Amino acid sequence: MIWDLLVLVFYFIVVFYFGFHFAKNTQKEEDFYLAKKEIHWIFLLLSLVATETSSLTFLSIPSLSYKGDYRFLEIAIGYIVGRTIVALFLLPSYFSGNTISVYEYVGNRFGKSPQKTLSFVFTISRLLGDGIRLYVSSLPIAFLLERMGFAISPELLGILALSILSLVTIIYSVLGGFRAIVFTDVLQWVIYIVGGIFALGLILSQLGYETLSNHIQHLESLGKWKVFVLDYNQTGDNSYFILFAILGGVFISIGSHGTDLMLVQRVIATKSLISAKKILIGSGIVVFFQFLLFLCIGSLLYVFYEGQSITPDKVFSHFIVNEVPSPLLGILVAAILASAMSTLSSTINSLSLTWARDWEMDRWFSPRILSLFFGVLLFFASLIPYFLVETWEKGILEMGLTIFSYTLGPSIAVFFLAKGKRDLPISGLLFSLFFIVSIVFTMFVGIGFKLSFTLLVPIGALTLLFFVGLSHLFKKKLT
Repeated sequence: MIWDLLVLVFYFIVVFYFGFHFAKNTQKEEDFYLAKKEIHWIFLLLSLVATETSSLTFLSIPSLSYKGDYRFLEIAIGYIVGRTIVALFLLPSYFSGNTISVYEYVGNRFGKSPQKTLSFVFTISRLLGDGIRLYVSSLPIAFLLERMGFAISPELLGILALSILSLVTIIYSVLGGFRAIVFTDVLQWVIYIVGGIFALGLILSQLGYETLSNHIQHLESLGKWKVFVLDYNQTGDNSYFILFAILGGVFISIGSHGTDLMLVQRVIATKSLISAKKILIGSGIVVFFQFLLFLCIGSLLYVFYEGQSITPDKVFSHFIVNEVPSPLLGILVAAILASAMSTLSSTINSLSLTWARDWEMDRWFSPRILSLFFGVLLFFASLIPYFLVETWEKGILEMGLTIFSYTLGPSIAVFFLAKGKRDLPISGLLFSLFFIVSIVFTMFVGIGFKLSFTLLVPIGALTLLFFVGLSHLFKKKLT
């Protein structure tokens, strides 16, 4: 275990290096949040993929094929289509002005109230969602500390692990700004892809390469290579019915990569619209093959543990902990941390950005002070899962997509309305109220009718569009 711990210490030292190395280039706001738009688009593409790939993805994607098949790739196909729509339709508007936050674009069209409402919803969803990601990422560190002989309670050990992970992420995010985050993202993407390939190779070697064809045929006989779900289930969950899954992937991708500041920030940090389109569409293709890699791991884990009772969401963690020898265990744990830290550092930077520009806090606080504040806030948000983890019923990844989908639909509607030429028939304050009501309505409909997460985004978008359309009709009748 000491070698695994040394691997992690070395990894943290490298991350610190990036923070200190780029610290001198982050004095101005444009430097801290966009690195003067000087970073090559390929690095921004990999940073975007690393940012959207959290430890939940690293650990949970294998569980989908372990307990099922490859139908999650339907959503990944929708991701590519959705990013293409954003690249062709929304991106030109973001490059038409000098906005740093995409919510400024909404503010220029509809006023400060919708701009601040979008920013506030983004803040809450990121703090809660990424707090869970931070919690999950701390578990491997807590495990190593326990194996090292730390004689304290599991709860305190978990908090200690969260403190270490938060401290490292906050330091390099606050010191190095966006430039350090991007290049650290690239390093972290390489680490967890290499970690995934290594894990795949290790499982294959333990199963035996000479019996691989037999295992493939066995999985095929069980229907575990299935990608497209063509049958509509009248009574069951239809999240992965081909039409719902692909359209759901399209809407989720439009919402995340067209309206989520943390992800859009990487796209608008390049100098030209052409490069931005390459980043957006190319990232969708990379993510598809990344999903394929981890789904393959899940399939082989099913063969490896067939007959054993293991919780699907914990199967990859179980394999890493029990089958990977030292110091290779440290490398795979570093891969898990890499997938988390790339997301968390980006969250800190983007939350700092939205409150600096959308709430005009840059008049009183520097980018580094704001980043430090949100880094600490994110740490406290990561403690929430200690009170919730016992009640989780669905898979962690699917649960995250469901929660995320409640806000994406209305957000998409806001940006597409801003893209249009018509002015709002209502005040910005009332429009903000409609936006919040649309989110709440989507939650009630989704929970009440137990709808699949792939349907929540279009329902939310249509709800807000319905409210605005009704306002247009009402205004016409009054005039």
